[in-house]
Amino acid sequence: MIIPLSSLKIGMDGTIIRLEFEESIKERFIAMGIIPGKKITYVHESPFGDPMVFKIDDNKIMIRRNEAEKIFIDVTEEIFSLDETTSGTYEIFLIKGGVFFRKELENLNIKCGSKINVLNNHFGKVIVNINGKQLIFGKGRSKKILVKKIG
Repeated sequence: MIIPLSSLKIGMDGTIIRLEFEESIKERFIAMGIIPGKKITYVHESPFGDPMVFKIDDNKIMIRRNEAEKIFIDVTEEIFSLDETTSGTYEIFLIKGGVFFRKELENLNIKCGSKINVLNNHFGKVIVNINGKQLIFGKGRSKKILVKKIG
């Protein structure tokens, strides 16, 4: 699936397919190592989501979000925040947020690698089934839980 670089979630990676800039601007990005065929990983999100920090080989580069919208990559699997999901089975990929939030989820046996079943996502309330227990996450909390679909 080909998506803009700006659509990646932290930890997600893909292969650069094309750059949709004017030639003079494209050269600047190629000099930074953004070359079609290279693998790129989204590694850090700034407080307001701009700029975005990516890793190519051993180098980290910062790109403005509006520039990342013009770079297209091929991803093998897509990662969603829990608030973007529909009904189905997902694996927890990453939990963002503070220590207390992560500890609270650990007490509910929710951690990276756990499998959850999303039952309903309606107006920002996500109802999930985890280990036989039903839990409801509000929009704010569900944005901090990144998942990948497995069924």
